[in-house]
Amino acid sequence: MFEPTRYRFKWRGAVRKLMLLTCCISLFLSGCATTYPANPPLHEVVPGTGYEFRNQPKESGKKNEVMVLLAFSGGGTRAAAFSYGVLKELHGIEVSDAGHTYRLSDAVDAISGVSGGSFTAAYFGLFRDRIFEDYERVFLRRDVQGELTRQVMFNPVNWGRLLSPTFTRADLATQLYDETIFEHATFGDLQVSGGPYVVINATEMTMGVRFQFTQDYFNPICSDLSDYPVARAVTASSAVPILFSPVTLTNRAGECGWQQPAWVSAALEQPARTNRIYNLAANIAVLEDKETRPYLHLFDGGLADNLGLRAMLDGVLRFDGITQALQALDMEQTRKVVVILVNAETALDVDSSQRLQTPTFAASVNAATSVPLSRYSFETVALMKNRLEEWERQSYEAECGSGAHDAGSNCKGVDFHFIEVNFSEHPDPAERDYLKLLPTSFVLPDEAVDRLIKAGGEILRNNREYQQLVSGKGSATSGE
Repeated sequence: MFEPTRYRFKWRGAVRKLMLLTCCISLFLSGCATTYPANPPLHEVVPGTGYEFRNQPKESGKKNEVMVLLAFSGGGTRAAAFSYGVLKELHGIEVSDAGHTYRLSDAVDAISGVSGGSFTAAYFGLFRDRIFEDYERVFLRRDVQGELTRQVMFNPVNWGRLLSPTFTRADLATQLYDETIFEHATFGDLQVSGGPYVVINATEMTMGVRFQFTQDYFNPICSDLSDYPVARAVTASSAVPILFSPVTLTNRAGECGWQQPAWVSAALEQPARTNRIYNLAANIAVLEDKETRPYLHLFDGGLADNLGLRAMLDGVLRFDGITQALQALDMEQTRKVVVILVNAETALDVDSSQRLQTPTFAASVNAATSVPLSRYSFETVALMKNRLEEWERQSYEAECGSGAHDAGSNCKGVDFHFIEVNFSEHPDPAERDYLKLLPTSFVLPDEAVDRLIKAGGEILRNNREYQQLVSGKGSATSGE
């Protein structure tokens, strides 16, 4: 006689044994699996080496007088696709300078990237024009978010690895990005790639300040950035709290002979502790205290600066002025600086203001993060514009004395141009609303990716400052 209960118990017992065997195998494999090592040590600080702007190889004959700086904001795939659209537009424009003709994308000297924007910045820095051939397939049109979820839920090896205190979701993301996007490239590869200088920005959790992946930030903790994976930095820049674990750096301060730069020591001696130069110097100096901070925990760069502009502001802040900064960077010949901000900021919640009911928990959490971020971004843009005006005035006065710029003389200073590319500038109100409501995630439908790429190029082309840049005095012509 058939006994269903007995067979049911036997089936359940077999399942339990299979699950136990799977867990044992995954734990065994996790013990054999390697995790991403801590940041490599730096045994001696050698001036003139390491991943810093001043140490980037200079291409002779590329350009002489124009410096182009890009800032790619955070915002997941939305930001990555939008910034890619801007790059495509720059790639389609040819300019002439000092007898040389080149595409405007080749004129980019540096890119500061945050979160989603750091993917595009790093990929372009590493692979240059190859980005226009395969980036959409490699990253923009992939369900990266789903791939990470499946790695956690359906890969038994990762079950055991994630139970280990030495392997986190950030390691899992790094592994995916390293193998499928950045091809195991390091910052040493980035330095010799011939592409623009790329600053990847993160936020240090315990201090709440911006931390950038450049050698001048790694020197105080005696770490060699050249052997550090680019994918690991991008993971830190895009590691949204709760969803991802922070990326941890080991602080080895005092083991490489690093000395405080003169600007740090001078700034710390100032009595006014509320100014920006003191704050920047203090954030660098605190890294020397290995006893208090033996580890640094890095996550989403958007929490400290979602636009990527602070890296540019802080880069000049440590010098006495823009003229000294250009001299230190071996860019004294520069006569025009173009800053292009690609801001993929979304719309704030307006639906809640149209209802009497108390906003939902999700809406409240979203407001608690997006409202301060939006306000801070607005202040950062205003500060950037003010600084550019000040730097332009300083450059003219350094050449011809006080009032030279205002007098409209023939003095040769440095002209600064600020171009902001954001969804609010789209000429079509319906398209503008569509773009602003796209979610911040690492998966978007192909239609959304197409519209974001198209919008990046279209908004930039319609920008008056950009039009003057590429058509003024017949120095630029449309490319293919």
